[in-house]
Amino acid sequence: MSVFCMKCQCEVGYRVVEEIGKTIIKGYDVNYKKKSAICERCAQPVFVEQIHDENKEQSKKSYQELVSREAIDIITSIMERYNIGKRPLSLILDWGELTITRYLKGMAPKKEYLDTLKLINEKPSAFAQILNQNQEKITRKAYEKCLKKITDLTTTDEQLIDEDVTPTVSMDDSVQETESFWEDSSSIVPMLEDNDQQQGDKAQDKIYHVVQYILGVSEDVTPHALQKILYYAQAFFKVFYGYHLFEDDCEAWAQGPVYPNIYYQLKDSYDHPLMKNSCSLDDKEQFFIDLIMRYFGCYSGKSLERMTHCEKPWRDARSGMMSVQVEGRVIEKSSIEKYFMDVYKKYNMLSMTDIIDYSTSLFSRIL
Repeated sequence: MSVFCMKCQCEVGYRVVEEIGKTIIKGYDVNYKKKSAICERCAQPVFVEQIHDENKEQSKKSYQELVSREAIDIITSIMERYNIGKRPLSLILDWGELTITRYLKGMAPKKEYLDTLKLINEKPSAFAQILNQNQEKITRKAYEKCLKKITDLTTTDEQLIDEDVTPTVSMDDSVQETESFWEDSSSIVPMLEDNDQQQGDKAQDKIYHVVQYILGVSEDVTPHALQKILYYAQAFFKVFYGYHLFEDDCEAWAQGPVYPNIYYQLKDSYDHPLMKNSCSLDDKEQFFIDLIMRYFGCYSGKSLERMTHCEKPWRDARSGMMSVQVEGRVIEKSSIEKYFMDVYKKYNMLSMTDIIDYSTSLFSRIL
């Protein structure tokens, strides 16, 4: 078996080692059996798509097992707290009547279902609203038993909705997203000794929050594709908003634009301390990255590499360099801005969704 090694710049053999991998999926710390491919010549990690896919499946399986165990604990707590059975609970939540039973047998719930279970387990008043809204779905006896438990649990500062009052909050309104991907990681973030240094590095660390968000919305993005997505996010963000999404410079490597700090910090694992900070991106930035993921994240890392090779900023920065040289010169921000401003005008981009016209046109050129 052989694979291309970026450091050796040639096809090499590799060996596979196993270890305990650590990652974060939708806010959960997940440990899983991870395989890594190691170059037999330079002993550096190399990317093997099959191994990457196997690791993705293993982490997904471990995540589902983790969520399933949590769901079982929460459901058991709900049933005991509110004196309600599996089938009535499913009906009250307006789910399939066997849904709770399936969860108790090990099926992992979707995030929105798990968030609902967390909400009603923690807040009797929230469950009371749902119970009153859907009381006709269960027997009167089951309803009264559950309502009595809720009444006993409700504290003086929580106003329980009266049985005869029409609820003003729907079930969908009650179910709120409690946490975004990668949030609630304060317990595992190493404390920095120098708070002033932490504040001073805030702008420089912005790129890590962008990476963090990208990995949160797309768990299977490869390191290769990640670099190109960062490049396009930075380029189009400047065009549409007039300032840079982050301050880091990218370089014209043989494989396309690369942000060296991200490459070297995360080349072995996405489990970097800075990646565990709470996401600081605002709604505008998150929305924009979602669009970039939609229009560029659908392509493979290799396709994105060839797409960037068609563009002037990368070609100009690589001018005069030998193809075997991996690392390259900085692609000046001014060069990127000028090129993508021309793209903006050429494709008559009246809104950010018009970016798709450019990405599809560029992709057609490399086919």
